[in-house]
Amino acid sequence: MPAPASEEFILSVNYPWVNYGQDFGRSPWGARGVSTPDTRKAVAEDFERIRTSGVALVRWFLLCDGRSGLAVNNGIPTGPDDLLFADVAAALELAQQFGLQLCFSLLDFLWMQNRGAAASSLPNQSVLKFPAGREALLERVLIPLFGEFRAHPAVYAWEVANEPEWAIREFTPSPEAGIHFADFNAFAREIADAVHEYSQARVTLGSARILWVRAWSDLALDFYQAHYYPKIERDQTGDLGAQLRALKPQESLHCPLWLGELPAQDPDTPGYSLDAALDDCKAAGLAGAGVWRWRKPESGSGDEQYGAVDPEALLIWLTQNGISAV
Repeated sequence: MPAPASEEFILSVNYPWVNYGQDFGRSPWGARGVSTPDTRKAVAEDFERIRTSGVALVRWFLLCDGRSGLAVNNGIPTGPDDLLFADVAAALELAQQFGLQLCFSLLDFLWMQNRGAAASSLPNQSVLKFPAGREALLERVLIPLFGEFRAHPAVYAWEVANEPEWAIREFTPSPEAGIHFADFNAFAREIADAVHEYSQARVTLGSARILWVRAWSDLALDFYQAHYYPKIERDQTGDLGAQLRALKPQESLHCPLWLGELPAQDPDTPGYSLDAALDDCKAAGLAGAGVWRWRKPESGSGDEQYGAVDPEALLIWLTQNGISAV
């Protein structure tokens, strides 16, 4: 399936979960996925409001840090658990009902990090840290997942991973970084190839920074994806617009660039506004941008300062820029 053309600016929202790591599959705390009545009701209400805001693309985390969705034996995935496909099917059914498409982010960087005591109570934390675990995840879980929903019209894209650089030693030289770039890059290429072989959807990867997006140029992605948070970019001399002008994405990248995460607000950065950031993305010829995030952040969470999307503001920006929903 072709990548989105640069003139088709696609405004999206990051859902990104109802309950982290529990939306798809059975977790250690039981079943709370999209196919359960309470979660399905909450998602339906959110999706109706998202569509009313003029947005038609939603980015949603799927396996997160591996706590749900897998059947595992002796540390090796043996297949999806009993609820993974049912929860994905329920999410896609709701998306189709409300005229939305989904970009599923398969793996979160937390799953690849060495988190020590913080993750000691969670299952499956070693799966991505050794070759046999990664290969089994691909062959026994991801490929069947791509095949199960091969031609579903509500699947916009499969995203290999969310911000993997925070877990890769060459990008983040800290004890938490649990994998080398060469190992992850080879695994990411296998996932991308599998999407192309077993699915009709696009494939992307959510790079943590514009600075790093070109590191993934050999993955045969259908569109690049980078994220932008002013606080993280303080080692750079320019703001978002300057970084995009320096990158020259239409010249330096072989396929379109989508800015998958932009904060709804950033009180610590005077002068930042979502409207201006979206204007910068559109002016740079990007394929689109995704606002972080739709649901209100959990109290005390690392992204609490960024707040949540203002649906009316999204609709106003779309209208002012003459952009209709996808």
